[in-house]
Amino acid sequence: MQEAVFRGVLIGGALGIMATYVLGMEPARAFFLGVVCGLLAGATRYAIARRRKK
Repeated sequence: MQEAVFRGVLIGGALGIMATYVLGMEPARAFFLGVVCGLLAGATRYAIARRRKK
């Protein structure tokens, strides 16, 4: 689980910072939203993988 969530946080944060330049958002807000979305995506990936193993 840690690997999927960690990857999601890193990718989400990076995409959040990129949104600062593309969409003109505040950097802190864009980074936070990216990290939160990445965290949720990582948790979802973990849950799907766990269900497949059953």
